[in-house]
Amino acid sequence: MITQLEQLLFHEAELLDAGQFNDWIELLAPDLRYWAPVRSDIARADERESEADRLPLFDETRESLALRVQRLHTGLAWSEIPPTRTRRIVANIRPASGDDGRLRVKSNFLVFRSRSQRDETLMAGMREDVWSQAGRWLLHERKIVLDHRVVENMSLIL
Repeated sequence: MITQLEQLLFHEAELLDAGQFNDWIELLAPDLRYWAPVRSDIARADERESEADRLPLFDETRESLALRVQRLHTGLAWSEIPPTRTRRIVANIRPASGDDGRLRVKSNFLVFRSRSQRDETLMAGMREDVWSQAGRWLLHERKIVLDHRVVENMSLIL
């Protein structure tokens, strides 16, 4: 099971790094929630309880992500001319079965983004995913917990 999950997450990272966003969208379930809570300067034990009281950095659906991908194909996304280069590293993949037949997976990530000559960003964090398999794997939820206090470029979260 772990090898299959690793290959799934590695394949997803490869699709995103190669700019194959339409293929990536096909991995997303219709009921997808793709979000990142704001980190705050409180004790770690209290942070999870206070997440529900704060606005997220972003809170996307499959439809909103598909619209973002469509915009990239219009040629009007000037911030992507020239295209951004990214490299995603996914590690420490830890599966846990869910009560509803879905699989919960935690993983760590590192994303390097390079654009233009001097615009480079490195972001790290942890993801909590919910996947199901009904013929093919579908992502139902991804919670992205960034290790950064300040997030300057949300475009590389995709």
